[in-house]
Amino acid sequence: MGLGARWRGSTWFQDAGTAAGTFLAGLAFNLIGLTDIWSLPQPRAVAGWPAWWHTVPLAAGCLAMLGKRRHPVPALVAGTVAMVADLLLGGSVALVLVLFELLFSVGLFASGRARTAVGSAVFVAVGTISVVTGLAVGEFRMAVFMALQLTTLLCVPLWWAANIRQQRQLGRLDAERTAREAVVAERAAMARDLHDVIAAHLSTTAIHSGAALARPPDPERDRATLREVRTSSLAALEEMRSMIMLLRADDATPDAALPGGLDRLPGLVAAATAGGLRVETRIREIPQVSAAVAHAVHRIVREALTNAAKHAPGSEVCLEVHPAGDAVQVTVTNAVTRAGAVDHHALSSGAGLISIRERATLLGGELTAGPDGGHFRVRATLPLHPAGSAR
Repeated sequence: MGLGARWRGSTWFQDAGTAAGTFLAGLAFNLIGLTDIWSLPQPRAVAGWPAWWHTVPLAAGCLAMLGKRRHPVPALVAGTVAMVADLLLGGSVALVLVLFELLFSVGLFASGRARTAVGSAVFVAVGTISVVTGLAVGEFRMAVFMALQLTTLLCVPLWWAANIRQQRQLGRLDAERTAREAVVAERAAMARDLHDVIAAHLSTTAIHSGAALARPPDPERDRATLREVRTSSLAALEEMRSMIMLLRADDATPDAALPGGLDRLPGLVAAATAGGLRVETRIREIPQVSAAVAHAVHRIVREALTNAAKHAPGSEVCLEVHPAGDAVQVTVTNAVTRAGAVDHHALSSGAGLISIRERATLLGGELTAGPDGGHFRVRATLPLHPAGSAR
């Protein structure tokens, strides 16, 4: 595993790298003389100690940084002790870096109660040190100056961490909302599929029963009609049951909701032929078509054949499905036999054509439907692999 992969995959490796980098940067600051930066009286026990002693509290603070993610408050306490030791030696910029990082870690990784406690302690420390400094020097402006310095050192890392934490929370909420919207959209698409399936089967049932009622009684023919009605009703129940199971499933995927495909086109043709249509098929093999497109082709063909059976019973129908470059083209043409073939308004709501047109548009294709001379033609062109579909 490369160094970059280890860095991205291990938080401990990241923390160790940050601690090592801070130690090297602090060591460089000490070597160039960025020590004794605070005008504080030194105890006699450490007065006159060489500058390299600042490396000891620096090393202790950097070791404390290794636990900043799992134990941010104890790490801050250890870093504060190292900071106090460094102040007794005169103070250094290196320990300012360490304390800044540990305060930032508390603001980012600690619990809400711990963050509140540390924030309160910082507020009290800033106020107390500023007031004591102002009284010791006897100048109000020195108290203000000290307050500004300590606010920059102690409050900015906490504020910065709070801002990052808020941004992360907003990002998680946005991701959750996007996931919920995707689930709702998928459920809506599945419900639309359920509507199309049931509507097609009910239309077939109504057409068969209407044709039987319009003809003189014939026991054998009527029994055949009843068998067709039963077959269509059972198919509707089966598809409705499978679709409801998908709607209830927590891990329903888009492809799981696609029961129809190119391999089921012969079944649609057989059902249409049994209903009285004379269907001529010109179906060519379409390799590597996505599941979403195959499902859409099945829906379009079924809706077109159902419309032909409703509006032009007994007509000649030509079904063509073939590849056209990077797309698949579907054409269903039926002869117009007579006006008023539909004997009930519920059989001609127009919702089916709207649904398949929307389906084609969502996939990046187009669909047209309307009279063409003495025929009614439904023609759709769909991309073989629309964006986001399964291959």
